[in-house]
Parts: sequence; structure tokens; C-alpha cells
Amino acid sequence: MRDLASGAEIQAMVQARVDADEAVQAASDRKIIIPMPKPTASESATGCNWTIHYLGQFPGCETRIDDIVEIVQNEVNLAPPSLLGVAV
Repeated sequence: MRDLASGAEIQAMVQARVDADEAVQAASDRKIIIPMPKPTASESATGCNWTIHYLGQFPGCETRIDDIVEIVQNEVNLAPPSLLGVAV
């Protein structure tokens, strides 16, 4: 079962892995800033309920970033605001 996290927490998890990945750092000539995850309309076939849209922003690195995003998607789902104590 996946843990639940806020969008900011998921963004931070992906960002930390991207920052620590030597292959990504070697392939990019600029700082990569991971955007906020977006909820999907429904859970994917794998059970994940979010995605991150960055295609075309990080040429040469996107395949590796895809791998990192997939790892985090297998660990964490986006929590609805009501479970995070945020008023809807």
C-alpha cells in the first residue's frame, strides 16, 4: 500500500531524487526544477493517482526523470486535501 502525501511533499521527494541522481546532473546544463504533481482523473492501472508534467522541459534527462517519477509513484499517492487537514 502506498503512503499518502501532499503535492508539495511529492514534489520534494522527486526533486531530492533528481538532485541526487548523477546521470541527470551530468546530462543537464541547468538546475532542474520539478513541477508540482497533478491529480489524474482516475487511478492508473498501477494504482497511482498523480502525474508530473515536464515533457520538453529537460532534454536529455527526461527518460531518467521518468524513471525517478515512476519510483515515487510506486511509493506514494496524492492525498486528498480533506486527509491533510486542508479546508476544501
